[in-house]
Amino acid sequence: MKAFKTFLTVLLFSAALPVAFGASTKSDYQKDFDFSGLHTFSFKTERDSRDRLATNTIEAQRIQNALSVQLQQNGFTQSSGNPDFIVAYYSRVKEKTEINSTGFGYGPGWGWGYGVPYHARWRWGRGPDIWTYTYTQGCVMADIIDTKTQDLVWRGVVKDTVDGIGQSEKQVNSAAKDLVQRFLKDRRSAEKQRAKNQAK
Repeated sequence: MKAFKTFLTVLLFSAALPVAFGASTKSDYQKDFDFSGLHTFSFKTERDSRDRLATNTIEAQRIQNALSVQLQQNGFTQSSGNPDFIVAYYSRVKEKTEINSTGFGYGPGWGWGYGVPYHARWRWGRGPDIWTYTYTQGCVMADIIDTKTQDLVWRGVVKDTVDGIGQSEKQVNSAAKDLVQRFLKDRRSAEKQRAKNQAK
């Protein structure tokens, strides 16, 4: 019975991991902007002294290279002359804590419970099993800036767990791919909406 309870605890904990540890991608953009005119790009390299990538140049170069590869593979051309848009990118790392509960308990002698009759404090005994775990969440964000107006026209962010002091090469490549794919999706949505507006 004890082995079964231990197995169940591990199973429930594992089931909660994808919710906290799964990568997520979000974006926002100017709905009325004409993205069809964006073909060439370059990167913004100036950084504030408080920006962690100002000192972590290894990670900065890693992110830039990954974004450059993904953009060029999807038809854009990197230019040092007069590009159509500027790509600015950032990276953040933050400690996160998740609290999980099974919602039920298995009686005295197993698990930390929280509930009747000893509510408002942790206790050993009946009640739901509650546990916490701490992990490091990394965030890679990319901005696309129209060089003609200097306006921010698109922003995307990918959040995932990281190990060590920053994003690994594998995580950076994955984040760059997710960001560019989201940009292409938003670009198509904007073009469809512009076509509908023009047809009215």
